[in-house]
Amino acid sequence: MRKRYWLLAFAVIAFAAEYFLSWQFYRSIVPFPEMEFWYTAVSSFLRDLLLLGVAGLLYLRRTRIRDRVKRYFPVVVSGVLYLGVTGFMVNQLRLDGGVVTALAILAGLNNNILVVLVTAMCYHKWVGRTMKTVYFAVYFLSAVIMIFDAFYFWQTSMHVQSVLFANLNIYAVEGVLTSLGAFKLALIGAGLVALVLLFRVNKPTKKKPNFVWSLLCVAAFSLILNLGYMLMGHLNAYVMKEYMGMWTEVESEKTRESYRDMLLTPVNVNFLGKMMFDTDKIVSRSHIEQRPLTVKDEQVLQELGILRPDEQQPQLKVHYDRIVMLVLESVHRDYMHYYNENIPAEATPYLDKLLENNPHLDHYYSSAVPTTQGLNATFRSHLIYDADLPGDGQPSIFRSVQQAGWRGIFMNASSHYYNNELHEYPTQFGMSEYYAKEYLEDAGYTGASGWGYHNDVLYEEALNLLEKGKNDKMLLVVKTLDMHQPYPYYGTAYADMPESVRDNKYVTVRGMYWVNLTIENFFKEAERRGLMDERTLFVITSDHNPHSGGEYMELVTDERSRRSIAPIPLIFVGKNLAPFALLDEEQFASQIDLAPTLLALAGIDKPDEFMGRDFLRYVDLPYALGYFGGKAYYYNDGFAFEDKMDEPQQDRYCDALTNYIIHEYAERHLKYGQ
Repeated sequence: MRKRYWLLAFAVIAFAAEYFLSWQFYRSIVPFPEMEFWYTAVSSFLRDLLLLGVAGLLYLRRTRIRDRVKRYFPVVVSGVLYLGVTGFMVNQLRLDGGVVTALAILAGLNNNILVVLVTAMCYHKWVGRTMKTVYFAVYFLSAVIMIFDAFYFWQTSMHVQSVLFANLNIYAVEGVLTSLGAFKLALIGAGLVALVLLFRVNKPTKKKPNFVWSLLCVAAFSLILNLGYMLMGHLNAYVMKEYMGMWTEVESEKTRESYRDMLLTPVNVNFLGKMMFDTDKIVSRSHIEQRPLTVKDEQVLQELGILRPDEQQPQLKVHYDRIVMLVLESVHRDYMHYYNENIPAEATPYLDKLLENNPHLDHYYSSAVPTTQGLNATFRSHLIYDADLPGDGQPSIFRSVQQAGWRGIFMNASSHYYNNELHEYPTQFGMSEYYAKEYLEDAGYTGASGWGYHNDVLYEEALNLLEKGKNDKMLLVVKTLDMHQPYPYYGTAYADMPESVRDNKYVTVRGMYWVNLTIENFFKEAERRGLMDERTLFVITSDHNPHSGGEYMELVTDERSRRSIAPIPLIFVGKNLAPFALLDEEQFASQIDLAPTLLALAGIDKPDEFMGRDFLRYVDLPYALGYFGGKAYYYNDGFAFEDKMDEPQQDRYCDALTNYIIHEYAERHLKYGQ
């Protein structure tokens, strides 16, 4: 009886405390948000009761805790590791501390130790060297995967995706290891040694646990925790929709729900699943069929500006005979002081000057991530890259300019063996001249490290190519790598950097100083050699925005600008910029729009298959469109949304956008996949 009074007293005190804290938080808001106030107070109170229940369960089994910790010590290590990683994830994602989040953590803890726990139970049932080896392998592999997944999350704000394995090779590993440096590698090595040392198992005892009963208990706990989370999540969503009423809060809760689901994910199972299966594919090729867009779809797409009435195409005029694209690696628009005061003015003075004096777009977005996907959007004006689809016949900016008598040149900093790019890029994107690290080595350049050659080398060879082909029409794309995550390269000595740059806590700032310096040197040298003439256009852009993690999350503070699809730079440089006189620099556009625009400037018709538009021509509603990880992203001046394409119930905007993207994807497969 006394225990009941204590529990009742705790419940009253907990409710009073959460009521007071919630009131303190909302009291200054006018008018007072009563529903939000009660939601926060009740959710926090239920969390307190949940944690009390967990504490009570542990108290009732307190005499067994020491024995279970000793017997299942590797499982405890896995659990502590998960809780540490989850604490970081909750902080990074800025999740609320309510009951649903608490349930997600408890269910996630269960899910992430489950495989190790069952293996431990098997070891204690069938003690032996073989089973001990299996136990260690499962424990160690799960722990390493958890640490790797945490690092991946730090850089991308998501669990490991299939795209990682599509881009995984010896050159990518070499690049990451080089960017980490000796000290960080030593810490990683020490961590792995610690994991080995923490693997401790008891000596076999005559009295063994009831194996079947233990399995039933584990299964029951797993079921209760996961079902509890699902039911509480649905209840929470219902309350948000029916009682909170605000559309913005309902949409925010959908995002928080997807974040909580990440806490629930068993990272070892996810890792192996993503490694073995390409789960990022939008649809299996065997199930592709062309379905026409409905009248409702077309109406919504017209409302979004995606479908426009047929317009008479203007007579194209040739403005340029040579187009040079300097494609930076993983550079966000807000990595320049012009857009972001968190970047010191001394870090990007030349780029800022270009932005002040040259045509550019302030709201130009990635259309896909990572590099190959972003280049696909840039070169082929499509959202989804599918390496299984033959690329020989697919239109691209390279194939269009080459048919018009231009040279198509692509120069990359990394090895041509990276992802078999020597074969894949010319086949998919159609450039007739492909140059990479090996070409630069043969040309006598030295100093490659990590991912490959650095900006200064690529820009020097680009100038040489321009000079040798001074009388040639050409599209020259120079793809750099020095800003590759997790840590960029910079070739400037510490003493030669401004104080605000060299003493800055962010390596990204020093990386951008190097980017700024090498681009400035490139244009000075191009001017000196007489390569900047009336018929040559230079374009500065990026292959994609940074992955959502690491320093990026601290440098770019506007949450709207650091989603999975985010703004990147787009600057036009040249002697003759008259064709950009009417450019609306505030309009929204994305990578799929660049190829149609550049082809128009070259006086070349764009292929009908291109999804993008010429952004030099006026439209009523310019927009940006992107795709990453099974989600589509739409932005315009007054409206933006994220389309989770696999959700069965969507609003009319998401439903129409999903149908449009699948329609375009299927049409391309049926045309070129034969």
